[in-house]
Amino acid sequence: MKITTRRLILQNFQLEDLDQLAPIMADPKGMRFSRTGHCLSVLETKEKIKGFIASYEKFGFGKWAVSSREHNQLIGYCGIAMETIDGKDEKELGYRLDSRFWNQGLATEAAKAATQYAFERFKILYILGIVDRKNKASLRVLEKLGMKYAKDTRFHGAEMAVYSLERAASSIN
Repeated sequence: MKITTRRLILQNFQLEDLDQLAPIMADPKGMRFSRTGHCLSVLETKEKIKGFIASYEKFGFGKWAVSSREHNQLIGYCGIAMETIDGKDEKELGYRLDSRFWNQGLATEAAKAATQYAFERFKILYILGIVDRKNKASLRVLEKLGMKYAKDTRFHGAEMAVYSLERAASSIN
């Protein structure tokens, strides 16, 4: 799988991406709102990549490596994952970028490409976004995508807001 946008390339992770993803997952600034509640070790990051690869094999989609076309380097991940939310398996949008690439619209660009691909390729009817309300930047990304607040929930032990985007409401019809 490969998606190219104006500034980014989204594609399946390979284990060889570990050296580039590990520093991103170990950055306290970038992991501030992480569901794990802590920075990841190299071994934990390797397990995360293995989980992404397993998701591609099981569902056909997952979190994809995001690379900057300009810098020709991996800058994070973005994609759709299966998550259990309020006892139901749901498709959830997730993203994390190297903090050096924040405030450039790159998370929104990657998230838009990932959701459009999921709607078109997998005929997904809706996608959820789960976010800590204190994470204002992530809230803005979801809102720019057209996601609407749906409810509050407890997710991995934390209070989170759930946003939703329906295929019919997106730019894919």
